[in-house]
Amino acid sequence: MSDELDVTPWRRWATVLLALALLGAPSNAPGGAAVESVETPTCIPAGVSDVDGAVGCVRTPEGGVEAIDLKTGRSLWRSAAPARALLVAPGRAFVLEERAGRRLRVAAYNPRGGRLIGAYDLTKLDLPPWASLAGSAEGREWTEFEAAARLLGEGLEIRYDVTRRRVSGFEAPGVVGRVQGVARISLDSGRVERLPGPLPASPLISEPMSPIAGVRLVSVHARATDASLVLGGPPANVEGALIAGDLRIAFELSPDSKTVIVHRWSASGGARQTALRLEHGQATDAVWATLDRRHVLLRRAYEQQSYDLYSLETGASIGSLERPVDAAVIGPRVYWTTLEPRGNPVLMATDAESGRRLWRRTVLVPDRRPAEPIP
Repeated sequence: MSDELDVTPWRRWATVLLALALLGAPSNAPGGAAVESVETPTCIPAGVSDVDGAVGCVRTPEGGVEAIDLKTGRSLWRSAAPARALLVAPGRAFVLEERAGRRLRVAAYNPRGGRLIGAYDLTKLDLPPWASLAGSAEGREWTEFEAAARLLGEGLEIRYDVTRRRVSGFEAPGVVGRVQGVARISLDSGRVERLPGPLPASPLISEPMSPIAGVRLVSVHARATDASLVLGGPPANVEGALIAGDLRIAFELSPDSKTVIVHRWSASGGARQTALRLEHGQATDAVWATLDRRHVLLRRAYEQQSYDLYSLETGASIGSLERPVDAAVIGPRVYWTTLEPRGNPVLMATDAESGRRLWRRTVLVPDRRPAEPIP
């Protein structure tokens, strides 16, 4: 069984779009043609937030969506299960919903007040009956529904990838049905259209790089930037240079393993930045990039439940996390998931400057997890 739930299919596509935003696309294309503004999800563990880290939409244990004040953890409004948070943009939070007896829709809510601003029916996508957000588990079959969105001007693009799987005997689960595509919703007219052509290629988390003379590089743990709920961490190692917008980042470990040297250079121009020295002060046995790609966790070799958080922009130490599963730093706060003693994944928020815990909430109760059929 996969270690991730509700995996957003945006995956690495969102990373590329975020990279374009970080590069700063010009306001006008050659010839005077206007370039549409692009807004992509700002991801935190088990959800998304606005770019300022004021309001977040996170999953509930039942598989719905709850909007919360990210400073206090106060609940603002809910969308009943099954639902997926797609994007929190200025003035609008977009949620994919499947209400009882109704087809799939995208709902736009006021991020803080929860007032329904608009609803867009997705019947035109002509999805098969089994393509349900709820998973549609029946006997030995179940559905995996992946979806994510980006905002281009006044158009919302949704990328979806829905797979029907079946267990047979002792064989690995096989695919018995699949539908995928990209839909565009005009937020002005409400028109929904399915875009032609194949899905966008998945961008990479890392890329190959040439060796640096005299430098002993180490691999970095990293996963795609999305709103997945991850049940175990850290993620797998990636090889080569980590991609963070236009930056490429590689990590060197000192001979005594107590210092991590961060090498950074521009992908577009090749210009190298001054290397950062993360003075960990103790043996380091794992380097782990956060979802925002601007920070890194260093695991203590002799206290492996403890990870120390550092900025990849300044090299400053931010604090420590105990048994993290996933992490992101957005604005003044650190958001991270961990497993409580009973095994429930919980989302935590701490102040990035003081380390003070602000709030916590349960995002999954394992016995409520939609189970894959047992052969």
